[in-house]
Amino acid sequence: KVVKFEATKFFNTKIRTQIKNFGPVTVILTFTLLNLLPWFKKFHVPTLIVPDTFQLAGGRSFLVGLKDIPTNYRMLCAFPAILLTALFFMDQNISVRLVNSPDNKLKKGPAYNVDLVALGVITGVLSIFGLPWMCGATVQSMNHVRAMSETRLNPETNEIEIERVTETRLTGFIIHAMLASTVMLLPLIKTIPIPVVSGVFLFLGRKLMTGNSFLQRVTDAFAERRRLPDNNPLNLLGRKKTLIYTGVQVLCLLGLFGFKQISSITIFFPAMIGVLMSIRAFALPKIFSDDDFVALGDPTPV
Repeated sequence: KVVKFEATKFFNTKIRTQIKNFGPVTVILTFTLLNLLPWFKKFHVPTLIVPDTFQLAGGRSFLVGLKDIPTNYRMLCAFPAILLTALFFMDQNISVRLVNSPDNKLKKGPAYNVDLVALGVITGVLSIFGLPWMCGATVQSMNHVRAMSETRLNPETNEIEIERVTETRLTGFIIHAMLASTVMLLPLIKTIPIPVVSGVFLFLGRKLMTGNSFLQRVTDAFAERRRLPDNNPLNLLGRKKTLIYTGVQVLCLLGLFGFKQISSITIFFPAMIGVLMSIRAFALPKIFSDDDFVALGDPTPV
């Protein structure tokens, strides 16, 4: 709600913008301080579990002992490495394509190949030291774009629209420098309640759901057609065709969710993404035309 405060009538534009920008941080600090109060201890709210000192898992050294690994094990690692490469590729491309969406009105052109080269170099260095791999961080990337955006309320649609985005690498560098500096704040991080952290991730995910065509079609399935805009898929294609496409997406989503619940096979998750791509590229075009995909908000990439 603090983010939507910018579109309300209260206070002036500057105050509303500050509340929107620092609202989530203010919520985290407020409830962390509240949890530190003596009378609040009776609720036994769990907090983050972090080590007291900066060290690697198990107290191991920074460099991974690759020479200590038998050769046959190294060869066996090649297959999951291929799957992970596919996962990195798709994760990175999904993130950058969402960031470079025309709706964001970015001026700088995309650099997909340069991004992948940088990702490959960073992944190689992290692997040598046995540190967590870098990912596209889709949710964080999109929220970073929105944080750098100047928006306005469209009186016709009553929705927030992006006017321009301040494009700079400085904010990304500062954000990650501050993340690195948190290793000096381990005693303070231990005081943050876990429900607060979970709420932040829920907030980030829910924020990105706004404008999602799939979720919009799910809710529109229960709406009266004449109350929907003329360009709605239900009015353009009819309820049956729209529900068939949405139903296929729901089944695919449930399949992915079920797949991830089986920890022993989650390493093959990139292969499941490939299955989804095959369904979209080869199976669905036999039922839907290119114009249908455009109407459904899922145009075929050129």
